[in-house]
Amino acid sequence: METFNTLYDIVVSNGIIQVDDYGHWEGCRKAVHDFEKLRGESFELHQIDYTGVWFKKKNQDFSIPENIPPLILVDGVFFQLYRTGIARVWNTLLAEWVKNGFCNHIIILDRVGTAPKITGIRYLTIPAYNYATTDEDRQMLQKVCDEQGADLFISTYYTTPLSTSSVFMAYDMIPEVLQANLNEPMWREKHHAIRHASAYISISESTARDLAKFVPEIALDSITVAHCGVEKVFSAASQEEVNSFKLKYGISKPYFISVGGGANYKNSILFFQAFAQLVSKQGFEIVCTGSGVLLEEELRNYTSGTVVHKLQLSDEELRLAYAGAVALVYPSKYEGFGLPVLEALSCGCPVITCPNASIPEVAGEAALYVNDEDVEGLTDALCEVQKPKVRNSLIAAGREQAKKFCWSKMATTVSSALIDAANILRLNLKDINLIIFPDWSQPEESLGLELERVVRAIATHPHKSKITLLVDNSNISDEDANLALSSVAMNLLMEEDLDISDGPEISLIGQLSEMQWSALTPRLYGRIVLKNDNTKAIVQAKAQIIPTFLPDNFLQESD
Repeated sequence: METFNTLYDIVVSNGIIQVDDYGHWEGCRKAVHDFEKLRGESFELHQIDYTGVWFKKKNQDFSIPENIPPLILVDGVFFQLYRTGIARVWNTLLAEWVKNGFCNHIIILDRVGTAPKITGIRYLTIPAYNYATTDEDRQMLQKVCDEQGADLFISTYYTTPLSTSSVFMAYDMIPEVLQANLNEPMWREKHHAIRHASAYISISESTARDLAKFVPEIALDSITVAHCGVEKVFSAASQEEVNSFKLKYGISKPYFISVGGGANYKNSILFFQAFAQLVSKQGFEIVCTGSGVLLEEELRNYTSGTVVHKLQLSDEELRLAYAGAVALVYPSKYEGFGLPVLEALSCGCPVITCPNASIPEVAGEAALYVNDEDVEGLTDALCEVQKPKVRNSLIAAGREQAKKFCWSKMATTVSSALIDAANILRLNLKDINLIIFPDWSQPEESLGLELERVVRAIATHPHKSKITLLVDNSNISDEDANLALSSVAMNLLMEEDLDISDGPEISLIGQLSEMQWSALTPRLYGRIVLKNDNTKAIVQAKAQIIPTFLPDNFLQESD
């Protein structure tokens, strides 16, 4: 099974095995034979494609899912590099995209098999990432994009192809804010990815503002904000569960919890300094999680006589740690989002934090705030949070605040932004985007006259270079639609007083999914009404909500 675990990529629930790198045929065959013994079932070769070798159960029909445009490649490089919060974000997004169908638009570029295997997600194994060979990596990614016919690329962590358009996901601007050396390979590649991108997504309003601040060429209103969610595991716990947790780890007194530690910007030292000034400190313990197994020396100076538990906790145990704590103390100077704050609120744990960066977005009015250098203020907050009235109010407000954040909402926001970016590229969207729904079944002559009337009206508009005319051809081939539009263009070119060389742009829509229509509709300025509209297509696209114009009055209404 060792060979199988090396080559095995995905087992789909209906009996399909995909094994990468069919150049190693003996390894593939051995892997499947081992799997047959394990499962007690027989598999046969189904097909070989760009992703590897596909085997299926004997006598079972199955078709490999086809690409649905737009096709978006997602580089899962972060799963190779780290297993921290960003990995959790992407793991959850992939699972949500299986639920909402967006998975049909993506292929995960799996760095040497390190991406999580989620049924319903398609994978393509690619070489490992190395900061020492970034130029070669870009070439490799571009080759993959070309082979797959990718419309768009997004990386989980700052990789880019050479020319395929990409979307940049901003998690934080910590190195920029803290003035780190941006020539270090990781940050160098980050800024290369920012410059290469054609669209931007941020996990908080604060991070979006910082991105626009440090890269002024990016307009703030062009950045899509997609807040993270909170895992369902982070919920209220019973007193019995909390007691079992405390017993397991030898926690015998009320305790404050600190998450993250380590990095200077997390500012954990403020908590320990404030705790040292707490008159009643002998009545409390401290739980630290999310960092190393040993307490930093500079923090130990403030814990004399206090039991400090350095714990490595699963999500289920972290839930209990939050639920049993007097408060989460999180005096961070900067956060890209602040997941620990949201997790604690969701578990009914009061939060003491600082009003910095994205934290107020996450905690709202459901936390006690102190200045990130105010030791005395934090000591007062450690006392204040013990008051039953204050504590109960914070718990109730925190649970309501946490309800505002969910992964499904983030997944929808990110997928819509990706489809929108792909639409802009594929459909050549501009400042003014108009749409028509011709009835292609009408006689050729009347169809031509209708199309001529519309194109002529737009071609004589003073802002025609800023206009894209989208033409629905959902019930006709691109070839036939282009033939009709070419005939219209030829007729108009013969009119001496009409110049269509610099506009308008005309794009065929083709078949769009409901998700694609949802992303496109807000970008439409209006629908031009034809004498013979394809009413069925209008209803299917839910285009009744788009403002309508007649071809001849578009000139006046859009000036």
